[in-house]
Amino acid sequence: MQKPPPLTKAQKEKLAVWGPQLKLCVKSANFEKAKIITGQIQELLRPTGHETMILQAKNWLYETAMEANTLTYAKMGFEGTIQKSSPKTRLNLEATSLLAICYLREQNSDKARELIIKAINNINNIKSDEKRRQFHRRLLEKLEEESILVGLVDKSAAPLELTEVDKEAVRLVMSKSESQILVEMGRAIPQKSIDLLSEVRNTYKLRLPATDRKFLPPPLTEDTKEELGKRANSALKRVAWRALCNPESDIYKAWTQGLSVVYDKKYIASAIVASFNSLSISATMIAASAAALAIKYGAEVFCETFAPNSMMIDRRDKS
Repeated sequence: MQKPPPLTKAQKEKLAVWGPQLKLCVKSANFEKAKIITGQIQELLRPTGHETMILQAKNWLYETAMEANTLTYAKMGFEGTIQKSSPKTRLNLEATSLLAICYLREQNSDKARELIIKAINNINNIKSDEKRRQFHRRLLEKLEEESILVGLVDKSAAPLELTEVDKEAVRLVMSKSESQILVEMGRAIPQKSIDLLSEVRNTYKLRLPATDRKFLPPPLTEDTKEELGKRANSALKRVAWRALCNPESDIYKAWTQGLSVVYDKKYIASAIVASFNSLSISATMIAASAAALAIKYGAEVFCETFAPNSMMIDRRDKS
């Protein structure tokens, strides 16, 4: 394939605006906006043959679709990227890793395992020890978070009750420190999540050469309650963040202005309950802990600290 020409000044200026906007769509799961921006990027770059950059933009679009729970679209997109890119590229590795997460969310363990193994093999193409370590940690932590979330989903359970969640959240705020709340959250992680954590960890570790096993973060077990709580909170942050931190929502505007009505009217607990119920997450202590942490941190710190991260790495990070 012929190498495309350097980007023009006009292309760089537009990408400097559209690129960050597209990445923000992942955090907010704004699929419709992501489609519009990706279309603009494609129209800008296709005439000059910058196909790799177009595929990179599309990966952001497909990750946004995944976060918006439009999994069929996301899977088809990632599969397209995998077919159109070399297995030795970061682009292909990210698409493979994110496709594994799509199947994990669908609880298709066999397909997820197959793609995890493929991703691990492709990570070996990263020459730098530091960047291999970075990707191993990023991917395994993401897979572990997804395992926790999958284990929390129970479509047969009764929906969360707002009154019960709010009462428990108030108790936690009044009587527990942040680390103690995380311990409570860790204790509420179901066995299904623990089992999935173990399965994913074993799949991952067994495929690694011994020299790379040192790159992995410490394992999560049912004995490490606070660490489990931290990871559960990290897994749930994309759900809580979208419920509470959309700049256009009334709750965010009231919360950032310090209005007590947010707490008096149970707005935080209500937003958490609605979001968790939409995902069939019905563990009262998990929801109450998430609400309590949001109240303890406050709007500015919570929305900055708990903004969801993308699996993908900035293109300036070469490897």
